[in-house]
Amino acid sequence: MNAPRLLAYGLVVSASLMVSGCISTRMEMGRRVDAALLETRLRIGESTRADVRAALGEPNGRGRGLLPIDTSAKTIWSYYYEESTIESNELKDSRRMFLWVYLDGDRYDGYMWFSSLLK
Repeated sequence: MNAPRLLAYGLVVSASLMVSGCISTRMEMGRRVDAALLETRLRIGESTRADVRAALGEPNGRGRGLLPIDTSAKTIWSYYYEESTIESNELKDSRRMFLWVYLDGDRYDGYMWFSSLLK
């Protein structure tokens, strides 16, 4: 490769590296669930698993848990969503939502959630 071509190649590579360091990337994981649906579409003791699935979609995870106020373990469906912004290969902002929906047998029995998402 001759000197002018090598110089041009070096400039292109250098420019691309400098530009790539300034790129902003947004990353999302999971699916954002509208928490208002828990209060408007679901009723404790009345709504079924099918109603929860219709309102919120498929959960990210399933399990069982026992809260201190419970006398027996309940089924728990978990929902998770995260959004992050990366600028110049550095994490600038990261926000998450965790939602746990409790089921007693086939009936909706309440929820617990935490969120740092902006509205």
